[in-house]
Amino acid sequence: MDAAALRTVDLGRGARSLLGRPGVARVHSVHRRAFYLRIHGGLVAVTDPSAPPGPLHLRCTPGLPAVSPGQAVAVDGVSVRGVGWCLYLDAPTPPAVLPPPELLSDAVRPADVREVAALIGGRGPGLTPAGDDVLAGLALVARARGGPAAEDELLACVAAVETTSLAAAFLGWAARGESIAPAHEALGHLVGHREDPGSEARLAATGASSGEALLLGLRLGVRRGRLRPGGVLDHRLFTIVGID
Repeated sequence: MDAAALRTVDLGRGARSLLGRPGVARVHSVHRRAFYLRIHGGLVAVTDPSAPPGPLHLRCTPGLPAVSPGQAVAVDGVSVRGVGWCLYLDAPTPPAVLPPPELLSDAVRPADVREVAALIGGRGPGLTPAGDDVLAGLALVARARGGPAAEDELLACVAAVETTSLAAAFLGWAARGESIAPAHEALGHLVGHREDPGSEARLAATGASSGEALLLGLRLGVRRGRLRPGGVLDHRLFTIVGID
C-alpha cells in the first residue's frame, strides 16, 4: 500500500465527533476490510471503500493502511496518523435520511423496542450479535416514527443491552436515527418514501450476516403487528439469534 495515495472518502457523524478531538487512539481489532480504533471511550471503524457509509465509519481509498491490535494512532482533530500513513478528516459526512413519521403510523414505538431488547439483546452469532442487528433495525424505525422526542427513551433501551462494545456503539447510533447507508435506503423503500427495488437485497448482502438481520429488524419495525404472538418473533427471529 502506497501511504501517499491514501485518501479519506467520507466520515460518519459518530466518527467525526470522536476524531475531531485530539487524543491517542488504539487499534481495537483488525479485520479483512476494516480495523477499529478506540478513542475517547468510543469506537471508529476505518474501512476500505467496499464498506457502505455509516455513522462510525471512516472510509478510505484505495485500501487500508497496515496496523496491528494495540498500536497507537495519533489524532489531532485534523488527521489520523499511524506509522507511515495519514488520513485527513476534511472529507464529507454523508446525510442519514429518515422517512417522514406520517409514513410510519403502524411502526414500532420505544416501548416495543424495550420489550424485544429484553428477549434478543446480545444474542446470536456475528461480529455484532444477530439479535443486536435486528434490534438496531427496530430502533432505527422507532426513531424515524417518533422523531427527536423518542431519542432519549431509545438510547436508554439500547444502553441496557449487555453486548459487545462494537454492537453497543452501532445500537447507540441507530437510536439516534443513523445506521449504514443501505439500511436508510431499504427503510425508505419499505415505507414508500422512495422507489428503490434493489435496496433490500443490497442491505441483506452487507457483511457476513449483519445486513440480513438488520433488514429483518426494519421489516418487523415498519409493521408493528408482526411482533405480536404468532408473528415472526415466534419463529424466524428466534432462529436467527439462536433462541430455542
